[in-house]
Amino acid sequence: MQTQDVKLIRTLHFGEIEVPQQNIILFDEGILGFDNLREFVIISEEETEPFKWLISLEEPNIGFPIVDPWLLDQTYNPGKRFQLEEEALFSIVNLGGKDKVMTANLKAPIVINVSESKGKQVILPNEKYSATFEVRSK
Repeated sequence: MQTQDVKLIRTLHFGEIEVPQQNIILFDEGILGFDNLREFVIISEEETEPFKWLISLEEPNIGFPIVDPWLLDQTYNPGKRFQLEEEALFSIVNLGGKDKVMTANLKAPIVINVSESKGKQVILPNEKYSATFEVRSK
């Protein structure tokens, strides 16, 4: 039964999910290209690790595979503006376009303030990182 503290969503890939209020991440400005979507939850599934899923609560069939950028590039350095003790960074993954190459956006990480349940997408000012970093299996 759904209560005030829990939102019930139905997703294409994960079925029906109860999302406790404390797990909802608010993106005040949305995500690039999805400015109208503000509430998200991160779903972890053992079979898709190390990938997680950033799922929209307003449009539950919209979700983004995300991954820890340091798993892709151990030298990843987004700069000093991030509080890595309080913020978790993720890269959105593209599971393969016409050329079937999996890429990750290291240029515009998803930044989540864990204690405040606030998220944002930040475009890094330097040209060191690409929005289409090729993901290779090790």
